[in-house]
Amino acid sequence: MRTRLTMRAALALGLPSLARGIGRMRRAGRDILDRSGHEAGRGNVVTAAALVVLYLVGV
Repeated sequence: MRTRLTMRAALALGLPSLARGIGRMRRAGRDILDRSGHEAGRGNVVTAAALVVLYLVGV
């Protein structure tokens, strides 16, 4: 929900490239979780966020 509001605010301020970037980052985070086998929709959100951070630090 916050991501959607942020994207809408970016569009309202005339920054469509920022809104697209936010959407891409959101999709990339979900893709990382999907590839790792984590069920982000049903799992613990805090654990999912920690896994994403660990993955990004390790890469």
